[in-house]
Amino acid sequence: MTTANERHSATRTKILNAGVAVWADQTTSVLVNGFTVARIAAAANITRSTFYAYWPSTEEYVADLATHLIDLDTMNYPSIVANLPIDIRPKSAVTDLPQAIVESCRAHFEAAINDESFGLRLAFLSKVDDPAIAAALKDLYRKAEAAQYAPFLSSLERWGRKLREPIDESMMQIIFSSLLEGLAARYRLDPDSFPPDLYGLALLPLLVTLTRRPEDNRGLYEIVDSLNSWPAIGFAMKLRDHETASSQSPAAIAGTSMREITIAIRRLLARIGFGELSMSEIAAVTGYSESTLQQMFGSRPGIAMCLLFVNCFERYQSVEPHLDGIVLVREFIDINTDEIKRNPVIAQNMMLLLSGHTAQPRYELIDFDPRPLFDVAVRQAFERGELRSDLDPKQFSILLQRTVLIEAGPIAHATPQIDGVELLLQAAGAPPREVACNSTTV
Repeated sequence: MTTANERHSATRTKILNAGVAVWADQTTSVLVNGFTVARIAAAANITRSTFYAYWPSTEEYVADLATHLIDLDTMNYPSIVANLPIDIRPKSAVTDLPQAIVESCRAHFEAAINDESFGLRLAFLSKVDDPAIAAALKDLYRKAEAAQYAPFLSSLERWGRKLREPIDESMMQIIFSSLLEGLAARYRLDPDSFPPDLYGLALLPLLVTLTRRPEDNRGLYEIVDSLNSWPAIGFAMKLRDHETASSQSPAAIAGTSMREITIAIRRLLARIGFGELSMSEIAAVTGYSESTLQQMFGSRPGIAMCLLFVNCFERYQSVEPHLDGIVLVREFIDINTDEIKRNPVIAQNMMLLLSGHTAQPRYELIDFDPRPLFDVAVRQAFERGELRSDLDPKQFSILLQRTVLIEAGPIAHATPQIDGVELLLQAAGAPPREVACNSTTV
């Protein structure tokens, strides 16, 4: 036999469920501006006096409604996604992961807009400053975030991804849920103009940066470090566009200007470290405007490259003229290695150029590039039969010079006993390096 307390509880629950049902179909303005007891009473099939028997005011009902939502199982997203119509489930092959992610997100989005408590959560945001429901609202959104994140977390496991530091699971839940519900609210406003894949397309680049493969231990700031070079690249591109559009052609810059400015910068380095040297100081010394310097060198790493070029080029000119073939190649390698070790900051900047993170200098204005001389020495070594004939001389020369840059830089300091360049030469068939002997015997 049903007791009075049970009937009381059942009626109270029915009225609260009526509130959920009303806002499942109504706009959020019903709660924000148009809430009426009559609307709830009609949905629950009760009288207004019955409603007031349980809640003396609408504010108390709204507070209890927020708490009631927390206890309901209306946000079982794993179940919702699993029971979606088959035509909106992910269909892409595992090998096409980006499209699979977009399609999976479409299914998650469909679950969000069909969630009967979604409208209520949006409406409650207008009452976030109300202390009577603030705590319940916080708990409500935490439950929603966890529920929405559950199928996403299982997807991460299937895709073999982990969260990238400093992002943790609680932070990702907030990001995921905020993006999902924000776009769902926009969809409710104007569904006809809402692309069905928009949520997936928005989440895809976030996944690329905020998650990682298990073997990739880089943090978020490490993988976006190249952002620091964007201003320099953009500025250089604008300057070049302006130069092309202006009446002054690039040929107006004298052919010897790059060498003169590079040598002037080298003099500045005698009293100012490269890391502290500014474009304005270079402009003041050389007489060229900062914009012209940007046009010529492209970026600070471009200046570093030109400094290394001019130092090596000048030292190449002083090499004994009788040296050729593999002996000359090794002499040039020693020069490059010495210059890179003397200027480690310059070498680090050159790595940015090689990785494509910064703008390149105007190579057509550089008349002190040592690389062609290095190429000639390598080709002579091939012609003399000192290197294997099945290798391409030009490609091998490029490989040698890049290896020198890596081996002479800070990255090789941990293993000084390994001469990677010499190993590369001997693998290509070069005879062992002759060790100079001291004429004095002991």
